[in-house]
Amino acid sequence: MEVRGLCIRLVMIVLMLLVAHVQQSYPHTPDAAFRIVPTRLQLFEYSSLRFTCEGFNVSAGCTVRKVKESFQNCSKDTVTSTVTCTIDFAFVSDSGGYWCEGGGGERSNTVTITVTDGHVILGSPVLPVMEGDAVTLSCTKKTSSTSLPAVFYKDGLFIGNSSTGNMSIESVSKSDEGLYKCDISGAGESAESRLAVTGGDVILESPALPVSERDTVTLRCRKKETPFELKADFFKDGRLIRSSSTGEMTIHSVSKSDKGLYKCRISGAGESTQIGLTVKATDKDNHFSLHYYILMWIVITVVLFLQLLVMGLLYWKKQLVLLEAKLNYPKKDLHAVVKKDRKKKKEDAADAADNFSFSLETNYSTKPQTEKDNDEPLPQAYRSTFTIDDTSPALQNDFEEETPY
Repeated sequence: MEVRGLCIRLVMIVLMLLVAHVQQSYPHTPDAAFRIVPTRLQLFEYSSLRFTCEGFNVSAGCTVRKVKESFQNCSKDTVTSTVTCTIDFAFVSDSGGYWCEGGGGERSNTVTITVTDGHVILGSPVLPVMEGDAVTLSCTKKTSSTSLPAVFYKDGLFIGNSSTGNMSIESVSKSDEGLYKCDISGAGESAESRLAVTGGDVILESPALPVSERDTVTLRCRKKETPFELKADFFKDGRLIRSSSTGEMTIHSVSKSDKGLYKCRISGAGESTQIGLTVKATDKDNHFSLHYYILMWIVITVVLFLQLLVMGLLYWKKQLVLLEAKLNYPKKDLHAVVKKDRKKKKEDAADAADNFSFSLETNYSTKPQTEKDNDEPLPQAYRSTFTIDDTSPALQNDFEEETPY
């Protein structure tokens, strides 16, 4: 019983480890809006290999990843919005699946790279090809600079041989998809690489980079090598959303709900491959900061302009004063004349202030005569010292006659 329980426990641990390994191998679902472009799918050991990530927000960060590994030797180009990562000397251990991963968790498709220590490699398209395109496969020997005869296989079956080491498919179709390899007599055979064939004559054109919310986005559906517009149906996540007689669909103000996989169909020509539309949120803080800095620089510019204007006015005022002094006193020192004139003006101002103060004091000291002052009795010195008794009888009689009773 104990042995059986231990076995069950070991089986459960193994299953958990396998699930964890699968999750690490496929950390995110690929988004069709982003892709990785390698320089080749097969290479000899110690050769260089370069990856290019397209469609990512470069400022948010992007790198090429392998399971449990990420590249540090990367450079970004903000003009083309691409990130390029390089392996200077590749080893057999560098073989495996690679993808591009953005700072926001965006993930591209995965490409399988084979680094061999053998003598033969197969050269094939690094990206899926469109139906109807011409494709050339080449078989190369490591130590030979000339073309050698080679035999080609598809999915393990012989498909042809070539005296130049090259095999061409003039117009590929879906039936040409599969795993290809080649063999050079006496040197060995190459590893297998997949040839992917997509679409047909219908192409859907959409923004290559993530768009911001409230932007205007136009999707165009056209037939390959056809200059005029055709009626097209547009699909989002497999559902028909609009039909257009001009082959164009415009979203005037995109939002997060518009994110998804789009394709189009032209009657009689087929449908396009699916293309992902990614919508990112608008950075309001950046807009606010930008407006704030613009306003701050405007205020600083206005203040500096006003300061220069005031300084200019003061300078010209000084020049006018010197010119006036020069006209009035042509033979004297202008600065001395201006200084004397200023001193005289100050003295005149001081005299005017003294006169004004004296006038105020005089006005306050001189009071008008009021009725109260008229009622006050005259001083004793002004009273008459004579009486009726002292007057003559004639004056008394006159006084009595004139005095009413």
